[in-house]
Amino acid sequence: MNAIGSRHRHESRPRTGAGNGSRVVALILLICISAPARSSNGLNAPGNGTVQLGMAGAGTAMAEDASATLRNPAAGAWLSNSRSFDLGVAIPDGGFRASELGGNAPFGLLDLAPAQSTSVTGFFPVPSFARNWRINDQFAAGWGLTASGLATESGGSTATLARGVPAFEARCNGSFGGGQPLSASTDLLNLCGRSQDKLGVGLMQVLISGHGAYRISPTLSVGMAPVVALQLLKTKGLGAFAAFSNEPDRVTDNGNDFSYGGGIRVGLLWEAMPSVGVGFAYQSRLYTTEFNQYRGTIIGGSLDFAPTINVGLQILVAPEQRLLFDIEHIAYSGIRPLANTVDPQRFTDTCFVPRLIGRSLPNPQPLDGCLGSPNGPGFGWQSVTVYKFGYQGRSGRLSYRAGYSFGGNPVRSDQALPVAFAPAITDQHASVGLSWRWPQRLSVNWALIYSVANRVSITNALSNATPTVLQDGTLLGFRVDEDPDDQVIDAYLSVWQSQFGLAWTFD
Repeated sequence: MNAIGSRHRHESRPRTGAGNGSRVVALILLICISAPARSSNGLNAPGNGTVQLGMAGAGTAMAEDASATLRNPAAGAWLSNSRSFDLGVAIPDGGFRASELGGNAPFGLLDLAPAQSTSVTGFFPVPSFARNWRINDQFAAGWGLTASGLATESGGSTATLARGVPAFEARCNGSFGGGQPLSASTDLLNLCGRSQDKLGVGLMQVLISGHGAYRISPTLSVGMAPVVALQLLKTKGLGAFAAFSNEPDRVTDNGNDFSYGGGIRVGLLWEAMPSVGVGFAYQSRLYTTEFNQYRGTIIGGSLDFAPTINVGLQILVAPEQRLLFDIEHIAYSGIRPLANTVDPQRFTDTCFVPRLIGRSLPNPQPLDGCLGSPNGPGFGWQSVTVYKFGYQGRSGRLSYRAGYSFGGNPVRSDQALPVAFAPAITDQHASVGLSWRWPQRLSVNWALIYSVANRVSITNALSNATPTVLQDGTLLGFRVDEDPDDQVIDAYLSVWQSQFGLAWTFD
């Protein structure tokens, strides 16, 4: 018995044949066409493969099957010739509710209709695949694929822009005003989006990696995996924000846009003593090309993957009884489209009011505070550090698992509009899992993970504005400080995800 996997994984004879995974890849890419949503820490999945999900994502220091290489490429040196295929179904439930305005709020720049609006719902497939070849006693190589993403949609609501400002006020269909005006007299300056009234974003991300692992000694291995990243993005219902973007025709409702890029993943796996295993994995920032159709929304046009560090510890507390502890740090704060906040006063002074006043002027000049600008609004995410605890036991052919994690909510506490648009606010995960080894070289795996329902209440400072005037009475701007008459956005999200997997070894 060792401290890295449940049983010695390098007993089968090495082989160099590559096999044929084309049909598996075709199946996974077909599944990925659906807009994805899953248990996640922001955009990152809690774990890779059914085994890790059964322990709430713990497992950086464990090499149970080929899916372990999707996080820690060094795991390949501890595994025999093997494959794993995992497919889950995620069922999210989330949305937001906007409160009534206070009695002393005659002016507002953007307020949402006081109503319940569902923005995350449906059934979404979650696939992954991994393949490991043992070249000899020291070397292993392989490849793998994972898919994840985010899908939100809300409709049946309305929004009001420039409320109380004569000749400017616009009342529009759509949660963010992206649809038609409620009547011709409520949008004299064409502020409504006059397009999609359903608000939403669909982001699909696929990572394809090829790993190489080398066993330096009987107790230590290192690994490296070049990573290719593919992304598909679609936004809708943001038409009312076109007037407040530096590229108004590249904000929303432009269909699917494709992006690609890549980076590197490295790892280390060390059996520090017969009962203790240590794992380390680092995935660099994955640089990606621009979403050309959405440069007016996404800062710089590209949405890179945040760098991630995983450190794991595994302790063999008794024969066939293991405790695992992982720490994962995801550096969202270094990705400008995700990290930039919506500062209500800055957005008002440097974009909203100037564009509102110059609405009738042709070819408006780019403004530093508008959407698409390097210093413009983003999702308001911060870096997160996630703590994961896992347990695995074994009795004969049956393995059983449980896990818990916390610390995964990246959304800052003052970002009302981003959280209504994409409420990626899950913070805690609880999970259970089972595996049945039958026959000897085949494992049938199952995991159930629950993203514990999380609710946040954030003030929409743009909903209540105080006019600022010059001495001669000329309107100069608006002050949007938080006060008791502001609207409050209550957002919530929970996700159930059930995942099944097959893992098998062969000569």
